[in-house]
Amino acid sequence: MKKPNRTCDGCTACCEGWLSGEAHGHQFSKGKPCFFLAQKGCSIYPDRPQDPCVKYKCSWLNEEVLPMWFRPDLSKVIVSKKEKDGIIFYDVVEKGKVIEAHILNWILTWAIQNQHNLMYQINGASHRIGSAEFNTLVL
Repeated sequence: MKKPNRTCDGCTACCEGWLSGEAHGHQFSKGKPCFFLAQKGCSIYPDRPQDPCVKYKCSWLNEEVLPMWFRPDLSKVIVSKKEKDGIIFYDVVEKGKVIEAHILNWILTWAIQNQHNLMYQINGASHRIGSAEFNTLVL
């Protein structure tokens, strides 16, 4: 069975002001989209900065275990695999609305069954599940 091809294909969630970063001197963060976000995507795509734009990898693109319906523009959450002090965790950020129950249930079940560290939002408040080291990690 052929695996589906995963591409952004019109999804611009990482640029819409749910994540934080800086592109060519312009800050973007929660509530403030990237300065270079245009109607059909990045207006400077060929010249976008290496960090964070080229380096950033949405976990939906890289983690085939995440279902196709978990694409950020469909699920309304952005999943990013992160590392701090040698501890790997997944960060789930709501995309403008409270995370839906079936999405939260899927990601929590997946994290618990696979013993992944997980930080997630519910109505903007952060929560964690995972190892003791992760739960005491200062982020």
